[in-house]
Amino acid sequence: MSLYSEYKASLKAVEVEEIFDLILYRPIAFLFVKATYSTNLTPDRVSVAALFIGSTAGIMFGFGNYTFLAIGAFLYFTSNVLDCADGQIARLKKNGTKVGRIVDGLVDYIVSTIVFLGISIGLADLFHNHEVNLWGNAALGWNPVTYIWVIGIFGGISSAIQAFYFDFYRNKFLEIVYGKATNIIDEINEYEEEKKKFEEEPGTANIFEKFLVNIYLRYTRLQLKIQKDHEENQTNNKPNPRLYYVKNSILLRLWSFMGSTTHITLCIICALAGNMEVFLLICILPLNLLMLVLFLAQKKVNQILT
Repeated sequence: MSLYSEYKASLKAVEVEEIFDLILYRPIAFLFVKATYSTNLTPDRVSVAALFIGSTAGIMFGFGNYTFLAIGAFLYFTSNVLDCADGQIARLKKNGTKVGRIVDGLVDYIVSTIVFLGISIGLADLFHNHEVNLWGNAALGWNPVTYIWVIGIFGGISSAIQAFYFDFYRNKFLEIVYGKATNIIDEINEYEEEKKKFEEEPGTANIFEKFLVNIYLRYTRLQLKIQKDHEENQTNNKPNPRLYYVKNSILLRLWSFMGSTTHITLCIICALAGNMEVFLLICILPLNLLMLVLFLAQKKVNQILT
């Protein structure tokens, strides 16, 4: 197998990868995977490293000044490379686990939460030290500290929702076109079986693994309820894969700009530019507007396919 073929095998599918992952993070992650392939490094260990480094990046952002922002940007970049690498290791070595999939997703949420908290704390600290001009707040006339926490919280929530919907449409694309992903109900059933195995075979999992499976089941059921997709997933009348590909490939590429890697890249750029307020406002304004436009476009495509 050529190096390029091996790289492609480490991906879910080129069409569903975020553009910044394809051109930057995953190639670097692949080099890391190749360099460590002969070791006993597991996807879970890489996920833990990504969690530690990404959390440290959030703490660096909390100090606010440029030196710490630059350090945080480098750490956040490294964390995302490792976050890409854990899945690539699992696909190439075929040593991924169900619990490992949960850990991988959990790392993203934890790191993202710490990063947005760090950004808000850092901006508030800069304001108290008279080291930042909040140009967005100048237009609104709010209390500056209130403004910082409002855009910090709404920026974080917007980022999470945008990434959530990209993941949903990506998984739907993988499911219908490539048969590589299970639908939500199948996912719930799969982890219910895993939970049942833990209960019937004491000692097959530690307390932490059991806790993760239970939390993931609750999250997935909530996801099912929020998406209101229960009836669609229960039917067997799935769209023709070829037609679905034609109608959704370009749209999915646009959805990919809602993904977590876009947010991470924008965060890194704004950190290196020394302006984290801009990053939060981008998450709230243009990216939410793009999400609304994509919702309307997706609705029309879905009507054509039904």
